[in-house]
Amino acid sequence: MTSLTEVFEHPALTAAASALSSLRLAAGRIGVPDPVAALRHLDCAPAAIRTSASTVDEGSLVVTAAQEEFRAGVDRAETGGSAETFGTWADTVDGQYGAAARAAAETAALGARIASRLDELAESAASEVSSIATAVSPSVHAVLTGDRSAEVVSDVSTACTAVLRTVSAKVASLSSLAEELEPLTTPAVQLS
Repeated sequence: MTSLTEVFEHPALTAAASALSSLRLAAGRIGVPDPVAALRHLDCAPAAIRTSASTVDEGSLVVTAAQEEFRAGVDRAETGGSAETFGTWADTVDGQYGAAARAAAETAALGARIASRLDELAESAASEVSSIATAVSPSVHAVLTGDRSAEVVSDVSTACTAVLRTVSAKVASLSSLAEELEPLTTPAVQLS
């Protein structure tokens, strides 16, 4: 009774898939949904998101430094002949630098929060579905050895449904993250 364990982006989900491997085999034998396939809906790579967020954060620091250099240059240039016109233009550009730096920092912070939340969801789901598989292992073993009694088939089917419901509940909780991403669909700065 060997089966290949699927590899997921999130290591906790790979471990959960391994814990569900016997349940998956039993599900296949009695014709109920594959509990491992449900895990695909939660697969994510929080480390990659954190890396991207960190890169955006580093970019915001570069924009902030450029803004400071620009502001210093503006301060020196405002003593020239058309200081009023230049000052107005410079204040606009300076504001755009500031807005871009703030937007980048907010995006980086949001990326870090999203990565943490996805990590929590994957870890939590993995733990819950692994517990479900452990609880039903006697019935899974019975099905895998040929027992098709109503009780063991029902136990396996119920466990598979519980895995699907667990994953669905975790996926449903992602809607709050989607709402946080909505402001990122509009450019933070309109360059003049």
